[in-house]
Amino acid sequence: VFYINKKGFLLAFKNTFFNIFIKEIYKKACKVFRLVPLNTIKVINYFKV
Repeated sequence: VFYINKKGFLLAFKNTFFNIFIKEIYKKACKVFRLVPLNTIKVINYFKV
């Protein structure tokens, strides 16, 4: 039987949630301000997301 405890779940959820949440906000902000990043991955890595 495989299971995940509360601590394991929260760690996995936190990492996934923040990765998705921050990338989506970044994309929306670029769209709102009409910014076009040349290398999205490089910009995200710069902010250590």
